[in-house]
Amino acid sequence: MDSQVVLDFIQQYGYWILYPLMIIEGPLITLLASGLSATGILNVWLVFLLSLLGDLSMDVILYYIGFFGNKRLRQRIAQRPKLEARRVKLEKFFQKHGGKVVFFVKISTGLAYITFITAGMIRLPLRRFIFFTLLGGIIWSGVLVTLGYFYGQLYLQISNHIRWAGVIVFSGAILTFLILTLLRKWKAKQFLTFSSGEN
Repeated sequence: MDSQVVLDFIQQYGYWILYPLMIIEGPLITLLASGLSATGILNVWLVFLLSLLGDLSMDVILYYIGFFGNKRLRQRIAQRPKLEARRVKLEKFFQKHGGKVVFFVKISTGLAYITFITAGMIRLPLRRFIFFTLLGGIIWSGVLVTLGYFYGQLYLQISNHIRWAGVIVFSGAILTFLILTLLRKWKAKQFLTFSSGEN
């Protein structure tokens, strides 16, 4: 397929496609879309907004999974003693620190699933939940968009001088994403260890 046809399709329908993709896999899609925005194919501010909305949509979905599935989730977790012990300690920690946990998890650990489901399970007020996850989302999406835009600009700068510029820049972007993922996993382990030891 002609690359120009693909680019024209992205320019015309890209934003409609980006939103559901960002709900499913926000960080990677945000990084790639913001890279395209540096070349003028997409608008960087719309990419940032869609990243924020997609991320927030998934957060609210997770919250309501915990909110409405509270009893069933507790029963399933209770069948696994280690998970149940961690859930109890994490829930107490969450009740004590509230929205601060949501914000910290959002910008650092990547433990969105378990944390935001827990927020729904303990009935953290929805407005408070949205406030802190949105605040964290602005920072997290901002970092991803900035990185993606940087790599897009880098491609524009070197594409006329280096034959494999696209491969080099794409590889750099993926490597950055993997490093961020590993850092968030490391932070997640620290957070779980700390919260489990909290009285």
